[in-house]
Amino acid sequence: MGLAGRQVRRALTATGVEAEYEITRDDLFAFQWRAAFTSPSARRRRWKVYATWFLALLLFAIVPAIGADGFAPSRINFIFLLTGFPLVAFLQWLLERRLMRGAILGLVGQERPEGGQLGRHRVELSDGGLLERTAVGESRISWAGVDRVEEDPHYIYIYTSVAAAHVVPKRAFAAPSGAEAFSLYARIRLGKR
Repeated sequence: MGLAGRQVRRALTATGVEAEYEITRDDLFAFQWRAAFTSPSARRRRWKVYATWFLALLLFAIVPAIGADGFAPSRINFIFLLTGFPLVAFLQWLLERRLMRGAILGLVGQERPEGGQLGRHRVELSDGGLLERTAVGESRISWAGVDRVEEDPHYIYIYTSVAAAHVVPKRAFAAPSGAEAFSLYARIRLGKR
């Protein structure tokens, strides 16, 4: 890290950072969709499902090779496996996405404006932890209560458990450097706990 990077890091750790933003239904949908499909744990879970489908179809492909005269590898039905698995994987992908989209839209549709999740949020990061204020309350979490910090092109996620996070849209910052500073500050604080 160069001198400028060290100076930015020192300035961030000394002052703290904050963000004020509006959480919309689209933001809640994006967070839930990420949890279901694009997060690292969701990807691992999905690969396990596909591996299970592959093994099940492999078992069916092997059945013709088992006969009265024993096991004959030449009778394994690879064509069934090569055509069946892509079809089953595609149908799994399509059904999973369709059902999850409906479930997430249903949950997000039940949220009340200014009920705590939708509406105005103010998040302040300091040496002591994270403070969030909404129209219905205020919560304070020390850095010991923060599980991890992740981000994608549109959001910064400060996880307080495996599945719960403060969702901070990067649009809350006037410039990309503001979002980077916010994320960097959270990562630095989390690393010092």
